[in-house]
Amino acid sequence: MSWQDTVTSGAVAMAPYVYSTSTSQPTMDSCREYNYSTNMTYPALNHVKESYGKVHVYISLVLCTYGVVTNIINIIVLTKPCMRNSINCILTGIAVADMITMMSTIPFTYYYYLMDEEAKKVSLSWITFLAVHMNVTLTSHTASIWLGVIMAAMRYFFVRPTSRGAKSLDCRSTIIVILATFLGAALLIIPNCLTTGLVPCRNNRTGQINWHLKLPSFGQQDSNILHTVAFFIYPVAGKIIPCALISIFGGLLLHTLRETDKRSRRLKGECGSGNGNSQTRRTTVMLLAIIALYIIAELPQSILVLLCIFVDGFFVDVYHQLGDFIDLLSLINGAMNFITYIAMSTQFRSTLAESSSACLHRTTCSRCGNKNALQSTKYSKTPPAPV
Repeated sequence: MSWQDTVTSGAVAMAPYVYSTSTSQPTMDSCREYNYSTNMTYPALNHVKESYGKVHVYISLVLCTYGVVTNIINIIVLTKPCMRNSINCILTGIAVADMITMMSTIPFTYYYYLMDEEAKKVSLSWITFLAVHMNVTLTSHTASIWLGVIMAAMRYFFVRPTSRGAKSLDCRSTIIVILATFLGAALLIIPNCLTTGLVPCRNNRTGQINWHLKLPSFGQQDSNILHTVAFFIYPVAGKIIPCALISIFGGLLLHTLRETDKRSRRLKGECGSGNGNSQTRRTTVMLLAIIALYIIAELPQSILVLLCIFVDGFFVDVYHQLGDFIDLLSLINGAMNFITYIAMSTQFRSTLAESSSACLHRTTCSRCGNKNALQSTKYSKTPPAPV
């Protein structure tokens, strides 16, 4: 989600006044109003937006709550000793990023859809949260999609046929890559942070100070170089480039999988098609499913962002109207990984079942005071499966 996504999700409705003067405490007359929500260039699209907006709050809250819980489960299971390998480290990083996004989105959804309108206008604490939420979720979502790119690239270089054999990073090196990805995502959002500010506007009728969010004014007469950089750098480096890369590596991985299947069919009846190859294939298919989810969620956004850059008025007339649907795709993508793991990974299911049984057994024993049974609980020492 870019700052544009946050605007389309309600930041403009929550902060309709954009500060444009140098005074420290402007009146309402010195605050310029942008009312994107009244755009009627495409009335049918606006009607769809308003109709879906009535249920979006409930869908978002359900998806975010479910996503936070399931991503916590993903982190617990994927960090078990028997699950530790480079790919699972990447999947853990993705779960952390998605969990951060959804945890921040829950109070944001309450603020925009459920909170009293008058309370919004005078609440400095909530406007501060909105500014923090916007940049935190940009960082976490950017880290998530770039980790998806890294995962796709690592898997392709692991399974592609080479004379040197398959190689992969160890867990320590992978953790360094994950931390570098989060750091790079944070650096990428710095221009957006610098152009985001809180603006006090005095209401001449009530005398109260209404707080609003200052957004980048790209395309306005008062826009500057920093605003222009903030407008272009995230859509290009945070959407278009990673979406293109994950599509390329996903296609290469799919092609490699098909070639491997052809060779396996030719070698049917020989020793070339063993359990190791079967395990590798199942893991690759699962990762392809995760890559497909990224492409489904991010490709439409990337195309729309390109149209915003090159088509005059497209952002206000079309992109803004589709904001809730764009957010919905991102939330679904972040919430679907748990279902993918359950459906396609035998090792994930067995580890989850074992962890759940151990937790239930520990809870039962602690209630009964049966220390001997608790001490006799055994845990699997199965070595990590090949990546």
